[in-house]
Amino acid sequence: MNPPFNCRGCGHCCLNLIDAYNGCVSDADLQRWQKLGRDDLLAWVKTLELGPGNRLHTAWVDPQTGEDVERCPWLLDKLDGRGHLCGIDSIKPDHCRAYPEHRQHAATTGCRGYDKPAAPITETRQEGRSDEK
Repeated sequence: MNPPFNCRGCGHCCLNLIDAYNGCVSDADLQRWQKLGRDDLLAWVKTLELGPGNRLHTAWVDPQTGEDVERCPWLLDKLDGRGHLCGIDSIKPDHCRAYPEHRQHAATTGCRGYDKPAAPITETRQEGRSDEK
């Protein structure tokens, strides 16, 4: 049986996939953040008026420089240095929530969330060393 999706917290999607840190957010994202009073998030979104009823919300744009960022501003480094966490996980954009769309999408974009978990390392009590069996 194939394992279910399990985010590894490696940050690959947020660091390497341009849509994650230089993409668009939905009207629903903006409405959710407005309702929650998250002006800190809204400050990083630039809305482009493309014509009557046609708007594009680009994220993440540095509110001080107006430049697109090179990394998602909400990606946090774990304290132990072994991966990353999403600083806005419970309210992250819809396109982040939907990633990866399926197993093949994960495989083609480098996501390891469907990989089998590594076998746990157990400690041998008598010898006091790690055993990878």
